[in-house]
Amino acid sequence: MAPTMSVDVAPLSPASPWMRHMERAHARAHAAARAIELETDPIAHLAPAARKLELGIAALYDAFDGRADRPTAIGAAHARLWDAAVLVARAGLPGAVAALREACAELVRAETRMPRVPLEGPKEVRLQAGVDTPPLHVIERASLAPSFRAPPLPELDETAPAIALADPTTFEELAKVAEEARSAARARAEAVVQRMNAEEKPEEIAAPQRIPEGFAYAPPPAMTEDAFVERWARECFEEVGMIGLQRAPLPGDEWRSCKSLETRMIAAIDAIAALGPAALARVEALAMDMPAANPMSVFAVAMIGCCIEGRDALAGAERVLHRFGPLDPMVGPPFAAAMKLGPSPYVEGAMRSLFASKEIGCRAIAVDVLAHRGWLTAEDLSLIADDPDPRVLALGLAAMATARHPDLERAIERALGGSDARLRLSALDAMAIAAHGRAATAARREAEGMLGDRALVRLAIVASEDDARFLLDRARASRTAEATLALGWSGLVEAMPLLLDLLESKDDDVKIAAGASLDRLLGARLVESLEILPEALDDVEVVDPDPEPPPARPTLAALVSNPRDVPPKGSSEALEIPSTDPVVWRAYWKEHGPRLDPRMRIRRGQGWSPSVSLYELDRLSLSPEERRCLHRELAARTGKLTPFDPHDFVSVQEQSLAAWAALIRATPEAPGSWSRPLR
Repeated sequence: MAPTMSVDVAPLSPASPWMRHMERAHARAHAAARAIELETDPIAHLAPAARKLELGIAALYDAFDGRADRPTAIGAAHARLWDAAVLVARAGLPGAVAALREACAELVRAETRMPRVPLEGPKEVRLQAGVDTPPLHVIERASLAPSFRAPPLPELDETAPAIALADPTTFEELAKVAEEARSAARARAEAVVQRMNAEEKPEEIAAPQRIPEGFAYAPPPAMTEDAFVERWARECFEEVGMIGLQRAPLPGDEWRSCKSLETRMIAAIDAIAALGPAALARVEALAMDMPAANPMSVFAVAMIGCCIEGRDALAGAERVLHRFGPLDPMVGPPFAAAMKLGPSPYVEGAMRSLFASKEIGCRAIAVDVLAHRGWLTAEDLSLIADDPDPRVLALGLAAMATARHPDLERAIERALGGSDARLRLSALDAMAIAAHGRAATAARREAEGMLGDRALVRLAIVASEDDARFLLDRARASRTAEATLALGWSGLVEAMPLLLDLLESKDDDVKIAAGASLDRLLGARLVESLEILPEALDDVEVVDPDPEPPPARPTLAALVSNPRDVPPKGSSEALEIPSTDPVVWRAYWKEHGPRLDPRMRIRRGQGWSPSVSLYELDRLSLSPEERRCLHRELAARTGKLTPFDPHDFVSVQEQSLAAWAALIRATPEAPGSWSRPLR
């Protein structure tokens, strides 16, 4: 029996050199497309150029995902982008010409750096239901071609002289043609617009047909298969967007309770994949058709794109990001939130394209995602340390602290020397994560300076006994909610009398903060239930010059329901908060206070240790920001670190907590100690 010959197959990695060139070509081609979309003058050749770009980018996706022979697909993409470059040059768009020139150069480099051995082909079709995290669905389909807007092709003006332009053969000749065409086309465009406006006539509205009495419209036709797919694709799309942005636990809820919402979101993604290519082709359009930026739609298109195998699925989310603007707070944060969760292997390459972008806001999104997923290299962190955008530096400081990067000290000094409050807070957080020796000193200086009370909690988690007494004096003087909360994090037993007095404050925020701090220090679990009705809305106070009693306000149910069928009021929502009753707390302190050692740092009624913070992080119903503070406290007090973020799926958080538990078991604990490891 003759031996079988094995053929070496190169693994398909988005981090390979030829794929990086493909990513750059993809980014530059889209930059040219955006230049066409932003052009408002009705100049000839832009609509055909957009169609050529669509074909070229679709060929790029064939090369990315192996749906066609890769060298052939790259050659086809190169040809289509060159055709588009000729057309935009004739229309006088030098910026688009330059972008397409760079894209073609990157494609040439990609061809030269492709492996000598065959690459992996398309993956086997695989659809499987997600359980704790969404799977990566592989679907047999054609590449999803983009659709770019472009001004319509105007009719030729027979009275205008013809413009003779030479056929270019190089990009240098294209640049000259673009300059000549731009000046000539503007003069023609104005005449064309005037003629088109003169020819416009208002449409005549036909009178509605009157239906004879006793007759009705014919029943609607049966739903087609395409309509069925479109309907359920929209339903699942809205489900993903709604749950994705609202899955964080409500105040008082246990953080694991959002697992049921995550399961619903994963099931909706699975359903879109099961509906097939027709549903996937609708996803981008569902987000693009919104009249204004909608965070739920942005999250949905990004999350679905991250869960479908293929570079084309992810690119739809990038186009939505650029359509509505990465600087819009309704667009950038939900896009980044989805990119942190999806399993697509192309996420890193897409984020690196944004990291290299010159568009404002793109770099901040890229750094946020890359830092969360641990993909920032030492070279990336060095660039971030010198980045002029304070948002980029603020998002990268935690990653620099995690990696103990050599430029961390310089970046911290730059952050603390600036005027951006968010950047200063990020510097204090990074110092805590890195267990920096001057973390408490810097936080105390900021509390006395620009940041004021906003730095007090950050000081409390790294405080020495002397710093805790500074917090006590600060709370006595200011009596604000922030200063009161910091006392609970500090762990100083001497703060108890002041906290008990603050329970009688006239400021409700201070009273609630005092109850929360007492609960954090003593762990008494003295709670009170707050009843919230479904329609409990705060009315805006309006000063009425005629002091008559206002009329009774009707409920929403009464406004929208038939008087004979008004729905019941509904059950109220019970929210548990730490008690603010000074009598109850004074009685508890009188009974249990004497057993606490005033020299110890206490938490939950015992001497603080890393195990206590891990218990709070794992078992208590705390807000995401409180859990992030606990994570930083563990890093600052132990000198060790493992990734953790409340934004992750529940199963991922449980894995992170298990890693923290292993680190703490290997750490000697001294309950009640104020000391910190110094680096």
